[in-house]
Amino acid sequence: MVETINLSLSAVGVLGAQLNLDVRQYPFEFPPTGGTPEERDELTRRVWAELESAGLASGGEPEPEVADALYLMCSSEVSVAAAGLLDIRGGLRLAARAVSTGEVGVVGVITAHGLRLDFMDPETLPEVCVRLLPRAPAGRGGPVRVPVEALRMRARNTGEDRDTGPTEPELLARAPKYRIGHFVVSGNEGEASRLPGIVWFDTEHGRYSMRRVDASEGEVLDCSPVDHRGLVAQLTDSLDRVRRN
Repeated sequence: MVETINLSLSAVGVLGAQLNLDVRQYPFEFPPTGGTPEERDELTRRVWAELESAGLASGGEPEPEVADALYLMCSSEVSVAAAGLLDIRGGLRLAARAVSTGEVGVVGVITAHGLRLDFMDPETLPEVCVRLLPRAPAGRGGPVRVPVEALRMRARNTGEDRDTGPTEPELLARAPKYRIGHFVVSGNEGEASRLPGIVWFDTEHGRYSMRRVDASEGEVLDCSPVDHRGLVAQLTDSLDRVRRN
């Protein structure tokens, strides 16, 4: 079985149309497949020639592994969308999507050359997602939880109405960052089964995460120093929750 498939962005669009798939799943963006009918026909011919020369199609049909990978990307039991900036100053973007069923998984990553698709063991989904980020140590301090309603009230009150200083999450949100991004976990019902995202960011003091969680006192914003293992644990928790729903 082919483990890795590399497709140009144009090829993804053409294959999506052929297979009747909505390949524009968050956070992916693909160029339109031509303007006029003549332009679309020319692009389609060029893409099929490209796919056949790479051994990814034959006789006007994609190879089974290619079709399977794209079907998985567009309809799976669970999915994790990963987006962000891996280098804020340099503008290095992260756009990836990892999905799995009970038997197989695939991760798609936008690269300088197009979309790279790698099949994976579905049990490794959280680890594969966090491995998309450069390693970073956990930040300073300990976890802080602030009721979401309290933050909403602070946002409604301005200037003179506030009688306290900024909260720890607010201070961290203002800190200079050199990497930032988020993970969004969804079930097979799309937006209806989507959980609040896990935001992560790297500062000079290390990596932190922010996520909304349910607690005994209601919904809270959890802000925690987090390393590779901690972020894997948070993603695992989110995936377990969406599978239970």
